[in-house]
Amino acid sequence: MIVNSFAHSISTKPVDRYTRPEFTDNGPMAIDAGRHPILESLHTDFVPNNLFLSEASNMVIVMGPNMSGKSTYLQQICLIVILAQIGCYVPARFASLRVVDRIFTRIGTGDNVEYNSSTFMMEMKETAFLMQNVSPKSLVVMDELGRATSSSDGFAIAWSCCEHLLTLKAYTIFATHMEGLSELATIYPNVKILHFEVDLRNNRLDFKFRLKDGPRRVPHYGLLLAGVAGLPSSVVETARNITSRITEEEMRRMNINFEQYHSIQMAYRVAQRLICLKYSNQGEDYIRQALQNLKESYNEGRFTC
Repeated sequence: MIVNSFAHSISTKPVDRYTRPEFTDNGPMAIDAGRHPILESLHTDFVPNNLFLSEASNMVIVMGPNMSGKSTYLQQICLIVILAQIGCYVPARFASLRVVDRIFTRIGTGDNVEYNSSTFMMEMKETAFLMQNVSPKSLVVMDELGRATSSSDGFAIAWSCCEHLLTLKAYTIFATHMEGLSELATIYPNVKILHFEVDLRNNRLDFKFRLKDGPRRVPHYGLLLAGVAGLPSSVVETARNITSRITEEEMRRMNINFEQYHSIQMAYRVAQRLICLKYSNQGEDYIRQALQNLKESYNEGRFTC
C-alpha cells in the first residue's frame, strides 16, 4: 500500500517536480527549490524556496510581516523531511538531508480551558518539552515564541531559547516578528538571518513569498495595518515616533556587535564553506580551485556568506 501510494504520488506529477533525496549522517541539510506538497496542488503559482543548514550554520531565523509565507515555509520543511525519511521522493529540485531522530515543532497559538492553561502557558509547556528532549540530531521548528506575554519577557525567553539550542547544535528554524533577534547573527556566527521579500507600494504590502538572505526591515508594517484598521492618525503617528527611536538604538547596538565579533564571523564562514566542500560531489580540480578561491577571498578580506 505504501509503495503504491508513493508511486502514484510521483507518477501523477510533472517530470522533475519530485526528486530522490540524498542522506548523510552528519552533513548539511540542503533543499533547493522546496515546495509544500499539498499547497502546490492548490496553487499553480506556488513559489519554491531553499534551505541550507550545517554544523557551521545550524540556526536560521526567518523574518517577515504577517502573511508573508513564514508558517508555510516551516511546514513544508517538516513535510519534506518526513516524506524523505519514510522513503518517498520529495517536492524539490534537489535535497540532501541529515537523518533526524525527531522533529520538534512549536507552531500555532491557543489556550486550554480544560487544563486551565493560558496561551502563554501552553506555549511554555511545548517549549519545555522541546528543550528537555531535543538532541544534536533533532530538527527544531519554531513559529514565534514569547508573543503571548510582555514584550520584554517574550523577547528574553526567545533569545535565551535560541542560545540554548545553539549549544546543542540541533538544526533549528525559527520564525519571528521580533526584529531584535536578528542581533543574534552579529554575536553568533552559526546564526543566519533570512527574510521573506515584501514590497511597500502606495502604503500597501506586495507579498512576493520569496526567501532572501539577511534581515530586511519593512518600515512599520504593523503601524500600516493599524492605520488600515482604523486607528486615529494621531495615535499611529505617535507610535511611529516611538518605534523610530527604538530602532535607532537597536541599530547602534548591532553595529557595535558586528565590529566586535567580525573576526569570529569570518572564521565560521570559512568553516561553513569547508563543510560544503567536504560533502561535495565535485571533482578534485573543482575542489582544489574552490579552496584556492576561498583562501584568496579570506586573505583579501572580501569573504562573504
